[in-house]
Amino acid sequence: MNFWKMNGNGNDFVVIDRDGMAYGQLVDLTRRVCRRRRSIGADGVLVVEPSDNSDFRMRVFNSDGSEGEMCGNGARCIARYAFERGIAPFEMSFETIAGIMKARVEGSFVNLDMGEVDLGKGWFGRKVPMAGGEVEADFLIVGVPHLVIYLEDPDKVDREDLTRWGRTLREDRGLFPEGTNVNFVGPVDRRSLKVWTYERGVEDLTDSCGTGSCASAVVAVRRLDLESPITVYNPGGVNIVTANFREDLCDIVLGGETVVVAKGTIEEEA
Repeated sequence: MNFWKMNGNGNDFVVIDRDGMAYGQLVDLTRRVCRRRRSIGADGVLVVEPSDNSDFRMRVFNSDGSEGEMCGNGARCIARYAFERGIAPFEMSFETIAGIMKARVEGSFVNLDMGEVDLGKGWFGRKVPMAGGEVEADFLIVGVPHLVIYLEDPDKVDREDLTRWGRTLREDRGLFPEGTNVNFVGPVDRRSLKVWTYERGVEDLTDSCGTGSCASAVVAVRRLDLESPITVYNPGGVNIVTANFREDLCDIVLGGETVVVAKGTIEEEA
């Protein structure tokens, strides 16, 4: 099977065409090829499928085999893949479980129109348990659920602590019946943030999360009076998030670089 290895700010993926594989085969393939050191290694697998109403359909499988509704960095990568493979024009639309996405490919840089986010489906300023006490947090659904927690500077917190806090909150079924991604956010100035994300499905901190960047930027504009567009510094690179508010709705555009790391064939042994 042919594949591309791609990443968006270090959030890495194996990208393939479905080629008639059954759902169970995709789940099994994902679990096997995402193993680092023993196979290709990735945070997830992106799958291109035909679509009746868009240029194509994107499926997102996390490294544990679970299927995600949406992935911002993955969507930017698959848009470039589809354009360079001749599957879609440089301005395209594609299906996801979270809805129709639109993208514009400009070389390695991809702008992704995330569509409309309903702020009324989230909540703001609630206390959640963390580190033996409580912290104030916000919650928003940007295709997938995201909890946003504010820290003075996430880079100065031990990675093991961020991982432990993220895992504990992600698994709190009382607060989040379907689980959640957890973002640790530190404002830099009026137009920029630092964000570390613990990703559901990967079950670890990742170098970057596109939907996490979007959720963090949107709540920072609303709660901290930051100014859009927001530059989001992830450990793996930079995302640019533009947020346009209309009462309880917000239109979001996510921009950032994509990287094609390798193209090849997945061998049966992998």
